[in-house]
Amino acid sequence: MGEMASMTRLLQTTALSKRFGGLEAVQPVEFRLDQGEIRAIIGPNGAGKTTLVCMISGRVSPTSGQVHFKDRDITRLRAWDRVALGIVYTFQVTSIFRKLTVYENVALAVQRRLMRRALDRLTLREAILSDGVEAALAEVGLGQVGNQLAGLLPYGHQRLLEVAMALALKPEVLILDEPTQGLAPEEIINFCDLIRKISREVTILLIEHNMPVVLELATGITVMDKGAIIAVGTPDEIEADARVQEAYLGL
Repeated sequence: MGEMASMTRLLQTTALSKRFGGLEAVQPVEFRLDQGEIRAIIGPNGAGKTTLVCMISGRVSPTSGQVHFKDRDITRLRAWDRVALGIVYTFQVTSIFRKLTVYENVALAVQRRLMRRALDRLTLREAILSDGVEAALAEVGLGQVGNQLAGLLPYGHQRLLEVAMALALKPEVLILDEPTQGLAPEEIINFCDLIRKISREVTILLIEHNMPVVLELATGITVMDKGAIIAVGTPDEIEADARVQEAYLGL
């Protein structure tokens, strides 16, 4: 991916903060995501990681500050409008439709992408829909289970289905919140391989507690503690940072 790709700023926050009542969940932060990188956000529980990515994805409105995507101010855009721009967020827990088939889950995502304009409703054809579904399922390795009910899939395959649904939306930025939580060791290895493959085309923003996964996957790491960003660097730099080690004491 290269160092050249990492020079192009894709997303940036300016003095972005969130207060819930008397609690400042995220202090005013400057966060940058460059095109082509796998950026991990790490930190202890309650550090503000999920609140930050929820503000980036539009699921939470900031108390102050701005979010810019490709030099456009998107601070006031709704979550779905940001999805249409290419910012797609998957959750800590699976958000699939359990009573639909694997194929139907992904078809819903493809359909939403293809029907962004009124004209698309007139031109949407089953063949176009099918191509999008099959491509997304094949990318995550679920091409053979399209007819199975999603709720009957093993948990690891449900997580892969969620990624397929996200890929069907054609993201430029894919935000993954604790994607390896609940996965077996072999599933984690396969998931890391998948993320590396996806990252050839999509910029990845990752919240992850599993430090071996972070150190293996990330090209850059942002560390949060108590609502603030306390360190930014390469995996080697972060691993050696005394402030990071202090923030993680007892974890």
